[in-house]
Amino acid sequence: MTWRRSRRRSAVAAGVLTSTCAGVALVAAPIFGAATVTPTTATLTGYHVVRSAGFSKVPLQRVGTVNLRSAVAKYVPPSSSAARQQSLNAAPNRLLQHPGSATAAQRAALPTAVNVARFGNNVAGVHGFDGVTALINGGANSPDIGSVGDVSPPDQGLAVGPSPAGTVLVEFLNDTLNIYAPNGKTLLGAVPAFQVFGLPSNTFLSDPRAYWDPATGHWFLTMFTVGNKGATITNGQCSNGAAPPTCLSQQFIDVSTTNNPFGNYAVFSIDTSDSANTANGCPCFGDYDMLGADHNGIYIETNEFPLNPGGPGFNGSVIYAMPKLGLISAANGGPIPVVERYTVPLTSDPFAGYHLSPSTVTQGAPAPSREYFVESNANLPNNATAKNLEVFALLNTKGLNSGAKLTMVESTVNTETYSELPPNAVQKSGPTPLGTSVGFQGTPVLDTDFNAVQEVTYAGGNLFAELDTGFGYKSGINSGAAWFVLHPTVAARQLSVKVVREGYVETSQNLLYPVIGVNKKGSGFMAFAVAGPNFYPSAAYVNFSAATGAGNVVHIAARGVAPLDDFTCYPFFHFSTGQCRYGDYSMAQAYNGNIYMATEYIGPQPRDTLSNWGTRVFWAPVPAG
Repeated sequence: MTWRRSRRRSAVAAGVLTSTCAGVALVAAPIFGAATVTPTTATLTGYHVVRSAGFSKVPLQRVGTVNLRSAVAKYVPPSSSAARQQSLNAAPNRLLQHPGSATAAQRAALPTAVNVARFGNNVAGVHGFDGVTALINGGANSPDIGSVGDVSPPDQGLAVGPSPAGTVLVEFLNDTLNIYAPNGKTLLGAVPAFQVFGLPSNTFLSDPRAYWDPATGHWFLTMFTVGNKGATITNGQCSNGAAPPTCLSQQFIDVSTTNNPFGNYAVFSIDTSDSANTANGCPCFGDYDMLGADHNGIYIETNEFPLNPGGPGFNGSVIYAMPKLGLISAANGGPIPVVERYTVPLTSDPFAGYHLSPSTVTQGAPAPSREYFVESNANLPNNATAKNLEVFALLNTKGLNSGAKLTMVESTVNTETYSELPPNAVQKSGPTPLGTSVGFQGTPVLDTDFNAVQEVTYAGGNLFAELDTGFGYKSGINSGAAWFVLHPTVAARQLSVKVVREGYVETSQNLLYPVIGVNKKGSGFMAFAVAGPNFYPSAAYVNFSAATGAGNVVHIAARGVAPLDDFTCYPFFHFSTGQCRYGDYSMAQAYNGNIYMATEYIGPQPRDTLSNWGTRVFWAPVPAG
């Protein structure tokens, strides 16, 4: 069996497209092509596995300092979208897809809808507003200022916390940041991501994450870049004329110097090129970075892919663990803390060592001195199913402050069935002016991602996790959400995990990119996007609690007004394999009695020539009970 990377951020053809659309020249971005490796054949050696190896120390570099208010002042947007140049960039694609087909038994193992949720109105007290759109994003990153142009999908980042202006919501997307009041009033203005990290305007950044830390009150922003240190990679080449690994891939981390989200941030970076690992095709880049936190540390997980399209397709997961207080001290001029690097190789993990989602402790929740990661089984043939999850625990995270030796333990837990690949989501038929202009007939379908665990929240001693799955509906298959409430315990370096509760959210439509946000008691909501024969892409949610699981009424936070009509949808632009890139992830966070949520949808806002994606940011009081 071979593996290849195929979807989750479109691969982009190198070179310049000579065609034009509406009189606008289109410039394509570099390609990171598919490659093959041999998957692991390892099996779990018992229920518990202790990993004392796999740790190494890597340097954390200080890049500089940025001020977000000053960044807005430096940026002058073009007078109009129509007048500006437009370049295209799709974020890297990172699905591990297997050739071959599932057996009849595997197909039969798909969950079947037995409790289809109905659709309803908003819960009492919900509020919301439209956030960054493709038009705003494209203007902020206009090639007129040497930037990357239009980017899709947006990848939803969200952090909520206090500020001198009261409660604020920081929205961070590919490739724009903005800060809002809860009523939707813009408090900052669109800041291009390159300015968030003080980088050159042509730096291509991806996978934004934002986090407000309840313990310290500080703000953290992260993104990765493919090849950037004194140069950037364009069409597979470093802009300074050198070849990789001279242009190193890096993970960037902004740490606020105070509790003020509008003010100064120290910018740090980690080299993720793994250049010495030539046996596995490196130099590499750390894709699909995820951000987690416990009371002691900040944790970034990446998936390592070689830069060379002819090399292996995937090496495994890499986790970077840093002391939270050490980062804040360094942001204010203190010594640079030690970063612990931990690897989970493809060849040694029965679940393929892919996408170990780090947990984040919710506001007010007590937590032991350990960080948890949850991984689904990516070691599956096409359309196969699995019935377990793998949970990792990094022990004694207080030791990050002193450089003490760390230990990782892991365990598998038997769960409900989930599928590797949900079906693409149809969307309600409607006008697609971009598609029509390039000769596409009909309404394109949406990429629903794969079975990777999304955001993980730790609250009340439990882990709350979710993923996309296919399920049988009538005579076909729809995309739904599988959810899990897991209870981990550690004794004598032995990790045990039990399923407290699990289930599905299944509807007559399709659900995309679920995320659970709960308070310290485990009560809150699961948010996601909805699309189907009766819905344009819309923002939605269900009630959720540790005691009862997901509710059976899907509340529509904001109904979409048109199909997604995006340059990633159509083969004309050499970005698409027949489906629109969508979402990549949603976000949810508990703060002061409310759950704040955000996801991609198609709202009633002015569109960009090459895309009409938008975002919806909304919040509601924690449900009683």
